[in-house]
Amino acid sequence: MLLLSLLYLCVHTMPRAWGKLNTDFPNYYLSARIAHEGSDTARLYEWVWLQREKDHRALDARLIGLIPITPFSTLVMWPLTGLAPLTAKHVWLLVNLALLVPLCWLLRSLTGLSYQRIALVFALSFPLHRNLLYGQFYLLLLLIIVGACWAYLREYYVLAGALVAIAAAAKIFPVLFFIFFLQRRAWRALVSGAVTGMAALGVSVAVFGWNLHRTYLHEILPWTLRGEGLPPYATASASISSVLHYLFLAEPQWNPQPWHSSPLCYALLQPTLQVLALAPAILLIRRQDRGQGRILMEWSALLVASLAISTIPASYNFVLLVLPVCVLASELLRREWYGWLSVLLIVYLGIGFPMRSPTQMVGPKILLYVPRLPLTLALLLGIYILPRRDQGAEDSSWDWTQYAWMAAMAAALIFSVHSSLRLERAVRQEYAYRLPLATQALLAAHPGSQGTEVRYLAFTQSGYHLFWQDQEALWLHPAADDDLSFAGTSVDIWVERGLSPHSAIVNLREPARTVVNDAREPMLSADGQSLAFVRDHSGRGQLMVRRGFRSDDASEVPLTTPSINVYEASFLSEKEYAFSAVENGRPPQIYLTDGVHADAALPLGEARYPALSPDGRWMAYSHLEDGVWNLWLRDQSAGSTRRLADVPCNQIQPAWEDGSKTLFYGTDCGRSLWFTAVARRQVIP
Repeated sequence: MLLLSLLYLCVHTMPRAWGKLNTDFPNYYLSARIAHEGSDTARLYEWVWLQREKDHRALDARLIGLIPITPFSTLVMWPLTGLAPLTAKHVWLLVNLALLVPLCWLLRSLTGLSYQRIALVFALSFPLHRNLLYGQFYLLLLLIIVGACWAYLREYYVLAGALVAIAAAAKIFPVLFFIFFLQRRAWRALVSGAVTGMAALGVSVAVFGWNLHRTYLHEILPWTLRGEGLPPYATASASISSVLHYLFLAEPQWNPQPWHSSPLCYALLQPTLQVLALAPAILLIRRQDRGQGRILMEWSALLVASLAISTIPASYNFVLLVLPVCVLASELLRREWYGWLSVLLIVYLGIGFPMRSPTQMVGPKILLYVPRLPLTLALLLGIYILPRRDQGAEDSSWDWTQYAWMAAMAAALIFSVHSSLRLERAVRQEYAYRLPLATQALLAAHPGSQGTEVRYLAFTQSGYHLFWQDQEALWLHPAADDDLSFAGTSVDIWVERGLSPHSAIVNLREPARTVVNDAREPMLSADGQSLAFVRDHSGRGQLMVRRGFRSDDASEVPLTTPSINVYEASFLSEKEYAFSAVENGRPPQIYLTDGVHADAALPLGEARYPALSPDGRWMAYSHLEDGVWNLWLRDQSAGSTRRLADVPCNQIQPAWEDGSKTLFYGTDCGRSLWFTAVARRQVIP
């Protein structure tokens, strides 16, 4: 079996991994490379922005995105950024194969299993093949976690705490191992972990800047913890969150007819099941029992529990099961329970085995199609039960810490149920404004209109493409390159093409002719004679205008200074425009130029996505509050503002309809973070 598995690895997996970038290696590599080149990194989590940077560097990857990866984890690619992307992946694959050597040595030291049996556990891991194919991070993470366990058992507490802190800085969930240190009063490990964690955060902020980390903490992490960092209705992830989304939460495009539409059921079940899965791993930690077998079981329980309650578990995550499976196999061999060892092997293979999700609604039977979740919970139950068979009466007594943890988890459960119910009911208020689009895109960005047409950029499996539709038909611009932004009239549409080494703006009527080179986000003036755009220098945007852009002797003029990093803009004329920008590392603000202001920051707080109405009377924009962007409206003559919506999700990229009374915008309510759909709302009576 071992030889056949190794043959499959060498003949099938490695050639596929070696010959192509695939996802997710480009996500790590590109982020580290952008930082290494000294470019501005504050917008790394924005889908379209990162796709543009990928196109500029000609990475051979169709789609790219950093969510929900932490900035710190991408630093592992820092030494490889000087290499070509595919060469860098080759080096990374060789490093991953080399990591198997210390992993096998550590696992043998911890469990006493032979190298042959440990190698078999790795070889039978389908997630290992996914790690190599995608160039993922989890073999390194497994080495760090196993190394921390080994260090703790050898009483190298400072090293154990430092390793856990590094793992948590990279992937968040290993922070649960600090509970293990706390329960066992390993104060040196806790202090070491805290110091190392702060150092890791300091290094990450020094490399990527504070704004990116602020975005992660305030916007990315909350959505990820509730299972909406990535599309939550993809049951292939087989998380508790995704299965419950699929069964109980309606979404007009992704899940229009759930088995039983009930935000209440979701709000009750999601945190309850997570707490029930995690609580025994915490409550069964026994400080008095310092046996190696007991510690290995407790460590394994926390690791499997973290995978069971994970909101976005991908197949490659489960290579981490090598540690608990080796621990259980060693214990079952010691007891000569060969029948249960066979059951363990079947469960292990079933958790990692790739299976396709059903194409139609099957209700609760979904668990039969995605058995990873019930099998992971079964494995976790086995880890909980096994140590108790040898536990004496004196070992089963609780001290005050167990009761304190029970009270804390009960309080967290009540709070989570209440907040989840309030949130899920609130986000569905936005469904009334959603437009029924004909495309099955993951994301519809930069919506706008022209007459009866609705135009938007759609994020599909083949990239980003311009779509437009009216009541009768749907049209697609089938470009080989990405369409990343656009502006237009009823006759002409100017599109930003994501090319290497710079984006270019072209007219769809003459796609072979470049209108403006090294430019993004075209904006047509009200009189149709000028084309404004943003030009980047090392990731920092500058607002420009091309006068008389239809002629060959057109001239370009900068509208902002290089000290201001322009994110996006709205342009009516050279005397009337607004833009959002960052200056001196502060949060983004909106600047206005008109008869009164001259590139002055408006007192709107943290705000982005300005949209001036065609008549110049209003400016719509998005304001960040409590981690979400909601629409606001500013009266340009009076300077007064009012909120258009108060929902716990994002409303971004507004655009005015002709008549200056109605807005089109992107909304991710009920979906996942920044995977927007198109909505339409009348804001002026």
